[in-house]
Amino acid sequence: MNATVQAPVTSLASQLRANDRLADGRTPLPRQFWYIAGLARDFGRKPLERTLLGQSLVFYRSTQGRPVALMNRCPHRSYPLAHGQLEGDILRCGYHGLAFAPDGRCTEIPSQETVPRGICTRSYPVAERGPFVWIWMGDDPADADESAIPDTNWLESPDWSHVTSYLFLRANYVYLHENLLDLSHFTYLHPTTLGTPEYARTPFDVQVQGDVVRITRHVAACDVPPIYSRTGIAGKMSRRTVSEFISPAMHHASAVMSDLAPAPGARRDFTIYITHFATPETQDTTHYWFAFARDFALGDAEVDEYMKSSALTAFNEDRHALEEIARIYRGEPGAPGAEIHVRSDGAGVAARRILRRLAGQ
Repeated sequence: MNATVQAPVTSLASQLRANDRLADGRTPLPRQFWYIAGLARDFGRKPLERTLLGQSLVFYRSTQGRPVALMNRCPHRSYPLAHGQLEGDILRCGYHGLAFAPDGRCTEIPSQETVPRGICTRSYPVAERGPFVWIWMGDDPADADESAIPDTNWLESPDWSHVTSYLFLRANYVYLHENLLDLSHFTYLHPTTLGTPEYARTPFDVQVQGDVVRITRHVAACDVPPIYSRTGIAGKMSRRTVSEFISPAMHHASAVMSDLAPAPGARRDFTIYITHFATPETQDTTHYWFAFARDFALGDAEVDEYMKSSALTAFNEDRHALEEIARIYRGEPGAPGAEIHVRSDGAGVAARRILRRLAGQ
């Protein structure tokens, strides 16, 4: 179904009752989806511990370079396998020496001659796509269909340059998705990076198609946002942005900056893709990776560094805001249910409804 979302116009009492149908920081984490486990460069031959969706995991690469993910717990006495040692493709527990293959099977117990059937630690399906490693943590590994991994083909294309980075949020992932869908905050939270004065008042359109939420804005004329000012874009521009909630794990935004008076033969359109990846660490903390891609100034290391630095400045402003909101929530447990919604919340509210349903509530 493809439907336009109307702005909230209900009474305050109706809004507050409706909050009970929205995902929030207490909503169970949806597990039947592919999530980012980390940047491909994070994983090597040294076992790495990382908590995702409330589960401690250990990651390493096999001798063939393939990423491996296991539950970070020896089934014998629960010693973290991340403190063990790799012997070829085998991870040996650092406590009593039990050895585990990449599929989680126990292959040796040094204190006895045989390994009883069924002794194992759980293994998790993983897939490497461009600069990222994805993981499936659903109940049944047989449901891990790699074709369901969201498409990020531009991160592997020579027609694009991109930078990647990471932030850790002491806040629930639901509110990160909501933040990314209401860009009226650009003007106020990001005045030195992404925002321009007219952005908050620009009309927008919200569409819901299945489990995808899309919000579109078009600024007819504006100055180049500061984050793009050192990339070769100059002069008065129009700015068209599309932000999409793709899945519990991913949000994608595109921006087309169009020169309103290009010189003869000069380029008119400049496209930016900003892809955000949210993987809950726990109910109250979130791993936040992002990729900032462009189809201009290709291969320019100075532009790479400037855009990465500027993006980190902007997204750290988001991090600060979300962590401050989480602090209020912790101190005032009734706060989320008492929140009102305004016109620009249409996309975020739609995504929160979807997240609640995907969590099985």
